[in-house]
Amino acid sequence: MKKTFKAIISVLMSLVLVFSITSSAFATETEGCDCGQAPTVFVPGIGAVISSVDENGEEYSVFPIENSKLIPGVIGFLPVALITGVFGGWEYVAKALDTLLNDLFADMYCDNKGNPVKETFVDDSHEVTVDRHLNQNYFHFEYDWRLDPYESAAQLDAYIDEIIEVTGHDKVILNAFSEGGEISLAYLDAYGSDKIEKYIAECSAFQGLTVIGKLFTKQSSIESEALVNYLATMLPTVGLDSSLTNLIVGLKYLGIYELVEAIAAIVLDNCFETIYYGFARNSFASMPGVFNFTPAEYYDDAIELLFGDDPKYAELIAKYDRYHNAQVNAGKILKACQDSGTAICLISNYGCDPMPFVGNERYQSDSLIDAKFTSGGATFAPVGQTLGESYVQKNADGHNHLSPDGCVDASTCMFPESTWFVSDFNHWNEHDDLVEWLKAYDGQPTVWDNPDYPQFLKGNAATGEMVPQK
Repeated sequence: MKKTFKAIISVLMSLVLVFSITSSAFATETEGCDCGQAPTVFVPGIGAVISSVDENGEEYSVFPIENSKLIPGVIGFLPVALITGVFGGWEYVAKALDTLLNDLFADMYCDNKGNPVKETFVDDSHEVTVDRHLNQNYFHFEYDWRLDPYESAAQLDAYIDEIIEVTGHDKVILNAFSEGGEISLAYLDAYGSDKIEKYIAECSAFQGLTVIGKLFTKQSSIESEALVNYLATMLPTVGLDSSLTNLIVGLKYLGIYELVEAIAAIVLDNCFETIYYGFARNSFASMPGVFNFTPAEYYDDAIELLFGDDPKYAELIAKYDRYHNAQVNAGKILKACQDSGTAICLISNYGCDPMPFVGNERYQSDSLIDAKFTSGGATFAPVGQTLGESYVQKNADGHNHLSPDGCVDASTCMFPESTWFVSDFNHWNEHDDLVEWLKAYDGQPTVWDNPDYPQFLKGNAATGEMVPQK
């Protein structure tokens, strides 16, 4: 009996010892991390590779379109367009072009509810490990950029939960770029910011793009002067030699750009309607992640023109309405996050002409997204102009929010104390040093906290360097 009792006690003690060891090991993995830096979750823009599997079980790229599909398609289209154009006129060219585009993008299509027609997948996000947190402290969230941003937001929430569980931190830094701003706004609208220490938005598309608004409302046009202006501001930012840039821009005196404008006008006049109600409506206009780039001022017209009151699009439009409401109320959503303790930081590039599909407008942009949208409502002079010597800051808050170059009044943006502006940077220029400082700052950074990073910076797009404007 005593032996049996001793055996039972020994077993129980062993179990207690084993449990204590495993519990300690588990606690080591999950207890709060004392590294002093919350993990960063980066939400990128469009660019994720979308893949699928063919009938032979082979994986292939849906986006970008593989050359094995793209090149033969384009080569096959050219003689068809020529023959049908000669014998049938522009109507047949438009139909041939619409057919080509539909064939090339078919695997990317979403249905009239905004869901992928074909089963597809994107590369998994970076694996969440303690080592990755301690060594790099950077987690890259990958998502299907076609989908409803609220669907992507749900995936982002699960990803953040995983990071919090593995690293032991109770909050993360959310760093969004381009379309990542759309996804992160949907996230903050749906889930709040209880898990977010800082929100840093770089060149964020959370308020849309005028070029998309104009395309979806049939207001797009190409003008020679706009094309020249775009090249004049864009080419230097990609590091081209100034003499080559001058040569390309100088071609306008040979009438090259007028010829391009004339050809574009003919093609648009004869093909746009067919493409708009065929390819465009079936493809990008039915992708929530893309359609939600439509700015608020264009939204109602775009919905009416593309979908009308056709009931088959009801579920799709409901998705669009949800994000449109968040877009309109973005300032309130972000302010509520700030009031609850989340630091808000916006970075906006300007000094580039917009893409040459919006007529001859010269609104400030980073060559893709309007600077007024990435900054949350700052006031800008047109590219190549200033606000004028007599201009007075619109919102007198006791601080000077006028840029030294005379182009920007930051007092009108959502967060004038925590929005940074970089002139002469394009959409793809990075702000690594500024972002690292923002991430390391304890609390809410402002444009007055670091003389190296005042509100207005001048960028060198070719080298990636930024210096304070003077």
